[in-house]
Amino acid sequence: MSWEKAKWLVVALIACALGTALLDACGSSTSGSDRFRDKADSPLLDFGEESGGAELEEAADVVHAFFVARGREDWQATCARLSAAMLDKIEHLATSSTDLKDPSCPSFLEAFLSLSERERQESTVEAGSLRQQGAKGFLIYYGTGEVVYAMPLSKDGGKWKVASLSPKRLS
Repeated sequence: MSWEKAKWLVVALIACALGTALLDACGSSTSGSDRFRDKADSPLLDFGEESGGAELEEAADVVHAFFVARGREDWQATCARLSAAMLDKIEHLATSSTDLKDPSCPSFLEAFLSLSERERQESTVEAGSLRQQGAKGFLIYYGTGEVVYAMPLSKDGGKWKVASLSPKRLS
């Protein structure tokens, strides 16, 4: 190979590397909710704004801990991860529609929540997106078998809390 051809080859490789770096910097790599678009078609993928970093990690940790506690039927720990609004709904339902002596969330869940074997074992949360608008959010994640789910969340006292007893399946 002549020096002239080698020089052009090096220039072409450098240009290609720079182009790839520029495309990555402009967001061409799939991240956030975009990583789920090939498996799910849901308006939740465009809800609010994308949050990342520490906030995404906090939300994923809360949802994972919720599933672990729920799977172990540790109702005290399960209820500790629920939003204030969800706790209010549960306690209102326990008071108005049951004859439970203790209308607390743990007592209600113990008496009325029946989990399937799959739900007991579900704790996989491969989080990829936290869509947020004000104090409301959705953690979008892959569960077992790369099924896409969205778990409703609510900001209570500056911390993410789970706003539902189960996620919404998106794929």
